[in-house]
Amino acid sequence: MTSVFDPAPRPAVAPPAGWKFPVPCEYRPGDGVTVLAYDMPGQHAATVLCHLGIPATAEPEGCDGIAAVTAAAMFTGARGVPAREFEQRAAAAGISWATSASWAGPSVTLELPARQVPAALDLLRLALAEPEFDEDETAAQIRLAAMGIARDAASPQARVMQALPGAVYGDAIRAGRPAAGTLATVMQLTPDAVTAFADGHVRPAAVTVVIAGDLAGLDVAALAEEAFTTWRDNRPAAALEHGPLPPGPAAGVLVDQPGAVQTQLLLAAQVPGRGQLCWAELQVAARILGAPLTGRLDARVRERSGQSYGLQAGLTELVPGCGLFLVTGAVDGPATPAVLADIQDILAAPLASGFTDAEHTNAAEAITRTLPLVSYETPAALAATAADLAASGFTPAYPGQFLDAIAALTTPVVNGAYKSHIGPDRFTLVAVGDAAALAGPLEKVAGPLEVISA
Repeated sequence: MTSVFDPAPRPAVAPPAGWKFPVPCEYRPGDGVTVLAYDMPGQHAATVLCHLGIPATAEPEGCDGIAAVTAAAMFTGARGVPAREFEQRAAAAGISWATSASWAGPSVTLELPARQVPAALDLLRLALAEPEFDEDETAAQIRLAAMGIARDAASPQARVMQALPGAVYGDAIRAGRPAAGTLATVMQLTPDAVTAFADGHVRPAAVTVVIAGDLAGLDVAALAEEAFTTWRDNRPAAALEHGPLPPGPAAGVLVDQPGAVQTQLLLAAQVPGRGQLCWAELQVAARILGAPLTGRLDARVRERSGQSYGLQAGLTELVPGCGLFLVTGAVDGPATPAVLADIQDILAAPLASGFTDAEHTNAAEAITRTLPLVSYETPAALAATAADLAASGFTPAYPGQFLDAIAALTTPVVNGAYKSHIGPDRFTLVAVGDAAALAGPLEKVAGPLEVISA
């Protein structure tokens, strides 16, 4: 029987179009506040992010974390607007906010309906130009910051990141201590110290405000002028000092968590930072090794031996200009020494045989085709990236240039970069687990370890 159904030919699937990081509208009202506006049609849940531009090196000796506490305390009221009224204004506009710390400076992120951008900028104006620093409210922010550090210390995933700076850089320099400070340094802060720090370091020329969302019908230029033109302070921004950094301590770190049935592992190797030679190449290498499920690490340690729920590899920067190649994940406690030996073997294998063309192609496509969707599609992600770029001295063109660099790489170039910068002997071990059971066996695999309490 002859079918009368004659389907049309399948359409050809074209490769995805090239992507570029969006170019913002930029304004500099008043004494130099940088306002970057990203209009994202249809994104009615907007983000307004304020980066204070106060690097960790500006913090007084013994006051690590004061910059982040200052950022939080600024949002507890203003002159003539007590804390309760400040909160009510934010709640009435559907605005919530959170503070985060980084080596380049703290930031405050406001989430809100896009139509409430004017209200958010008005709150920013009050917080930046007319902060009150009520003694009780500021003391409460100090306690909250200390509680956050203590809470993170109880989480193996967060605790290993707290120990990372000191392990790779040594705690004698500021880069080797957590950006948010330690429990000891934050607990000794006082409201007077926070107020004095704000007076000395919060200034228009250092501040970057990023607005991302559906800005239809909003005159952002006029709103920025209205919010910041009266904030007068012509002091220049503090210089952002970064790398290269001196070599860190020779020993790894084992954070003791008595009775732990799992071990949180982190291996870190110092590599060139963003914008430097080999950053793109090492991103591809990290993807080959540490992609979820399909990476070499998961194929061996998760799928074959079942001793981990997942290991990942990637690049990051704690300090702008100073890169770190990281391998991290939780593994079965008793199997930790064997898993660490497996990881070292996996990291060493490309030094002899390199990565294959197929691995390189798959990793490069995964980065270039998914990164824009994962990292830049929401207002919050876009604002965070834009603020980070500005704080680290990059233009909005950098993400596009990075993806172009990834697409242009060849397998021999990736292999050459990996062999130049990576090797099992270049990694510093940071682990959170049961020291009584692990210290001796881990030292046989990783070398000297400093055991510290959780």
